[in-house]
Amino acid sequence: MKLPNIPFFSVFKPGYLAFVAFGLFLDLLTKYIIIVKMSADESISVLGDFFRLSLTFNTGFVFGLFQDNALPSLFATGFAIVFLIFYRWQNSDLGNVWGWNFVMAGAFGNFIDKFFVKIPGSGFRFGFTPEKPGIEFIGVVDFLDFDWPNFLLFTRWPAFNVADSCVSIGIVILLFTMDWKEMDKK
Repeated sequence: MKLPNIPFFSVFKPGYLAFVAFGLFLDLLTKYIIIVKMSADESISVLGDFFRLSLTFNTGFVFGLFQDNALPSLFATGFAIVFLIFYRWQNSDLGNVWGWNFVMAGAFGNFIDKFFVKIPGSGFRFGFTPEKPGIEFIGVVDFLDFDWPNFLLFTRWPAFNVADSCVSIGIVILLFTMDWKEMDKK
């Protein structure tokens, strides 16, 4: 693999890396607070049935698809991060930099979360296998739970977290700021 000709830190500037680190910190902090304060599958009504805090664990992929695939999900996320770093480095003029920063913050947040066993009401420990199934859990912590019109695929939108929100915001920014005609020329 050939490294891009442009210096790494001219694309990934310290301020951008600080933003990614802040997004990562915010994601992991909110997940930790939820793990310590709630029990597994507990829901707390915030805005009636429209918005609840619900502690769930996603051992699959996007939207909770393919559950019980924690290790393949870990490898897929790691591969995606490496791909995104090199793609962004090679295509530094493509899309708005803040879109990329949001996507990277979210990707790192969910990636790091996959390295820990969660113990609701207590905290977490490094590992990939719960020693006490039903008490300890693996997977990404999801807790933002919104109602969704019943006629659209899900009865409720799948629970998500701050990292998922960052990825979604980043993708929307990139979709609106990428010059698709310029991409076709490359």
